[in-house]
Amino acid sequence: MITHGEDLLVAGAWILGFGSLVDAIGQTRQTFTSSDLGKDLIIKGNGIEAFGNSLQAIGRTKLLKPESGLAELYTIFGAWLEAAGNTTNAVGVSMELNVSEEEGTKVDTLGSGVQGLGAAFEAVGAFLLEDSSFRALAITGNSFISFGSFLGAIGNIFVLNDKSVIGEQILLVGSWIQTIGSFILIWAITLEVEPELLSKIENDTLSPYSYRTLKYSYVI
Repeated sequence: MITHGEDLLVAGAWILGFGSLVDAIGQTRQTFTSSDLGKDLIIKGNGIEAFGNSLQAIGRTKLLKPESGLAELYTIFGAWLEAAGNTTNAVGVSMELNVSEEEGTKVDTLGSGVQGLGAAFEAVGAFLLEDSSFRALAITGNSFISFGSFLGAIGNIFVLNDKSVIGEQILLVGSWIQTIGSFILIWAITLEVEPELLSKIENDTLSPYSYRTLKYSYVI
């Protein structure tokens, strides 16, 4: 079972990347067929993304320390906002299929805006961090996700104003920009947690109760 903060961050990043890819594939099908084909994938993709965001928020909360500053708080808050936004997206697209296309698109637009805001908070959180090997990547990845999400909201506004062709094109571009950002984040989070994991391994190795130490003491 994944319980450590670092493990949750990495798992959440990969799940987020996979979900964004599923979402982008669904949006591609919808755009090129000018139909509801692909909406089922969009719903699933957003649900997967919401789960990934939640894991990241929980992981960062587990790693939160008393001396942690605004950077970590911004990042945690942003991750929860993204989870809420993606969940709203999934509900909105489901409403488009089963209730009312117009009402569903409005809910989807709201979800994209919330997701974009959440990613922006995460980008600001990364900006406030001390300079590190992953800081620039975290800023870039979250900025891509934020920009792509806001493009999704703009695309839906065009659709609501009977400009479906350009709206769908904007939605398509936005979905793939989010996917690129998500995979940049995988790289950033991997660089972020590597030192922590190495430190834990070294501490376990040097622990007086470790296998190596006990074996050495026995030989002496």
